[in-house]
Formats: sequence, C-alpha cells, structure tokens
Amino acid sequence: MTAQQAGSPQLSVVATIYNAAPMVRELVNRLRTVLEGMGVTYEIVLVDDCSKDDSLYVMQTLSEEDPHVKSIALSRNFGQQVAMSAGIHYASGDYVLIMDGDLQNPPEAIPLLYQTVQQGYDIIYTTSVSRNNWVDEATSWLFWKFMRMVMKVDIIRSQLMMRIFTRRVAEYFKRYPEKVRTIVAIINDIGMKHKVIEVPNNKRAWGKSNYNTIKRVNLAIDVLLDLSNNPLNILFYSGLIILGLTGILSLHYLYLYLFENILPGFTTIILSVLFFGSINLISLGLIARYISNIYTEVKNRPLFLVRQTINISEDQQSGS
Repeated sequence: MTAQQAGSPQLSVVATIYNAAPMVRELVNRLRTVLEGMGVTYEIVLVDDCSKDDSLYVMQTLSEEDPHVKSIALSRNFGQQVAMSAGIHYASGDYVLIMDGDLQNPPEAIPLLYQTVQQGYDIIYTTSVSRNNWVDEATSWLFWKFMRMVMKVDIIRSQLMMRIFTRRVAEYFKRYPEKVRTIVAIINDIGMKHKVIEVPNNKRAWGKSNYNTIKRVNLAIDVLLDLSNNPLNILFYSGLIILGLTGILSLHYLYLYLFENILPGFTTIILSVLFFGSINLISLGLIARYISNIYTEVKNRPLFLVRQTINISEDQQSGS
C-alpha cells in the first residue's frame, strides 16, 4: 500500500459508496476539479460498504492512479451510517467534509462550505428545500416537524448528509462508541457553533437510491430514539390519558346499564379491543426497539471491520 506522506491535508472529503460503480469515477473527477481549483491540500476518502458490483475495483484503480484518493473496503455491509463513521475515523484533514457518493450532494458546493467554516464555525450544515420527488419531500417535512414540535428535539430541519466540520469536531465524533448510530444524532449531540447553508439536492446520476421506504423509516426511528427519550414519556402520559378516558366511559356505560336499561353495544366492544390492542402493539414495539438497541450496545462488538485499505498511512490505520 502506498500513502501520501505530505502530512495532514487541509481538507478531507469523505464519501460512502455502495453499488455505484458507474458513478465513482465521475464523483472523483468532479471532486478533484473542485478541490484543485480551491488550491488546498486534500484527500478523497472513499468507503466501500461491501458493494456487490465493481465499485471497489473502480476505487482501487482510482487510488492507484492518484495518491490523493484513499480507498477503504469494509468486511461486510454495515450500512451507510457506520460506513460514513469509518470514513470520518480515517480522515486526517484539518477540516472534514462528508457527502453522499451518488452525486445528489453537489461537489461544486464544497468551496462555499469550506470558506464559511473558516469564519469561526465548527460545523456547516446543508439543507435543501426540494427533494427528488413529492413523496420524499412530504415525508421529510413531516419527520422534521414531528421531531421539533412533538418530540421537542432542537435539530436542523431538512438537513442533508453533506456537511463540513473542524478537526476538533471529528475527534469528538470518534469518541462516540455506540453501535446503533446516526450521523445526524451524533453531530447534533456534539453541538458547537454552526451555520446552515442551502444547496441544491440533485437527482441521482445513475440507478436508484439504495434507501427504500422501509430503510428510510428505520433510519427515522433510529434518529428519533438516538436523540430523545420522549417517545417513552409520551407512551406513559398517553396511558394515563387513556386510563382516565376509560374510567369516564366506564361510569357512563354503568349509568346507562343501571338506569336506561340499554343492552351492551357490540360496536363499542370491537372498537375498544382494536383501539387498546393497537396501543399495546405500538407501545411494545417501541419498548422492544429500545431494548434491542441496548442489547446491541452491551454486546460491544466492533463498530466496523476493514478488509482492505489503499493509500492509508500507518498513523491513519491506528486512528491517531
């Protein structure tokens, strides 16, 4: 393995790759054009999350052609959040910029982010007012509204994966050991001085997104559970409210039974069973999700395992 020996670069750009072989070279070419135009020392850190296509081969070729391009191949598919965490772990720049590898985050926005973070900020977030389709836009709007208004979580709305932060924030990030993790939750928990910049969210250059509806819902749940214990509080208070309503209805139907000579209602029984059954299932499912996360953490398995690296120095291998 070769490694760039010029010391720590000014800027590290980290991108995760999964089944995106046709896009990897275009991604690197556009990044290289932008970064060389900025006149900064840089590295491009690509993390392959065990792609099933030729993504890793393309990454290896690019790394052999250019020592600025550093490739990391994970031992199996760990998911984007862990893959991005691996990239941050290996990034050595004074500033670290993370982005999706499917070119939905525009590389041409990097100079603006880099200039802005140098104005005394620790983190620069990016947001977009538009998504790829109306379904993504509607669900994104509902999720962030729910997080802020119902869960009372103070968080940047409609944020994209693309963001830049200082070396200090990167080192803080590496101190978070949890296995069930989201980039959004960890960086939000770090805090620090930040600014938000709006950038266009481009359509995927090739193929379909690897995030289907189920994966998006699971990610949203992970973000919610990672940021707040309010879901448990809401369940508790909902239980109290339902208990109170049940008491009132019980008194009402007892009065009707004793003084109005009314027969029990089949509809009332069915609706009650369905309503309370649904509440029980939702409550048990939410509690089970918390317990599952706890179980994952107590096993204390490695966050990620690396199968191969190219152009990664020994210092980066050791995490120093």
